[in-house]
Amino acid sequence: MKDSIANIKNYKSIKIAIWLYFFLWIFEGALRKWVLPGLATPLLIVRDPVAIFIIIRAIYLNVNFLNGYVVFSSIITILALIITLTFGHGNLFVGIYGARIMLLHFPLIFIIGAVFTKDDILKMGYALLALNILMTLIVYLQFISPQSAFINRGLGGEGSAGFSGAMGYFRPPGTFSFITGLASFYIMVSVFVFYFWLSKERVSKILLYTSTLALIFSLPLTVSRTAVGGVILVGVFAFIGSATSFKQIMKVAFTICALFLLFAVLQSTTSVFNIGTEVFMSRVDTASGQSGGFEQSFFSRILGDFVRPIVNLLNLPLFVGKLGMGTNAGAQMLSGSNSFLIAEDELGRVGGEQGLILGGGLILLRLILAINLFFKSIKLPQENRLSPLTFCGTALYLITLGQWAQPSMLGCSVLTVGLLVASINMNLKTDK
Repeated sequence: MKDSIANIKNYKSIKIAIWLYFFLWIFEGALRKWVLPGLATPLLIVRDPVAIFIIIRAIYLNVNFLNGYVVFSSIITILALIITLTFGHGNLFVGIYGARIMLLHFPLIFIIGAVFTKDDILKMGYALLALNILMTLIVYLQFISPQSAFINRGLGGEGSAGFSGAMGYFRPPGTFSFITGLASFYIMVSVFVFYFWLSKERVSKILLYTSTLALIFSLPLTVSRTAVGGVILVGVFAFIGSATSFKQIMKVAFTICALFLLFAVLQSTTSVFNIGTEVFMSRVDTASGQSGGFEQSFFSRILGDFVRPIVNLLNLPLFVGKLGMGTNAGAQMLSGSNSFLIAEDELGRVGGEQGLILGGGLILLRLILAINLFFKSIKLPQENRLSPLTFCGTALYLITLGQWAQPSMLGCSVLTVGLLVASINMNLKTDK
């Protein structure tokens, strides 16, 4: 018992570092755009030293995280790095930049899962609810401001950070470098919004109501199909996880009605929200015309990002020495261009960088991890499923198709999947 208490106290340093990793994920883009624009390039890896510290500290404290996923992914990555440096592009910095994804960040998933308790998960949820309010204010200002405004300044203090949207409006990135970071942020926020609405956990009602309003208000302003579709998917998983009794089903129905009512009120009373909705629907209509239908504007890209790389993988050489070349930073170092040298989608990047054997092995490992975590969540007793299944609403996508070559998406994936693992472990301990 004393040893257990001592370990919890020792984990404090790891938890502090995880919180630092969390805040750097959210504000890394802000540092690169507004605070320290001259250090935009070095700040790209600002979380790497934190990850190294967490891993070293976890090894020192005998945290149980060296499982088959970590071991096999490390072996595959080291082999890919050796092939890259001997028979591939040969650039040491590009190779290491690509290898750090699996060697430094991927293990953090299981460290978070091992050291975080229910209290830690809830504290991060409270923090996200509060930060969501600040983020929505920033997104609102970015949406209504011209691209020349300071708040829309791009990386390094140059150009604009907004991405093409519709009707002359741009997709705002919030505090992140790119819109993908903002979309992943709102999807992660929605996990806790749904969870606190549907669970019995204690939370400030003012904070929950305000953050819920901020989330609904912000989604059209993002002009992001990924953000809206991701939040809806999280909601579906949350409602499945919460439907344990007739009382809970009625609570779910009430929550859905309340959210739709709030949407209708905002639509009829707030001009900016109304404009944002029109801009979002205009972009959806444009994408629908290109992809063949409303549903396909959301789902065809996801299906294509999964099926197309798997088919292409079978035509690749057994080994490819291009580790790191599929990242934007790696492309910049090798060619001086930010364009994708291999593939924009994640599975295409992994296969294109490492070939059929190693790339295929890494893709398979991530698929097995996603399936394993889902079945562990669904096998829990009904009263313990809400938290894990709600996290599954976004974590499963992040594991299989999340663009880990993009720093913001990588940070979100590590934290979200780590919290999912912690949630599963927490409930398994409860069952015992």
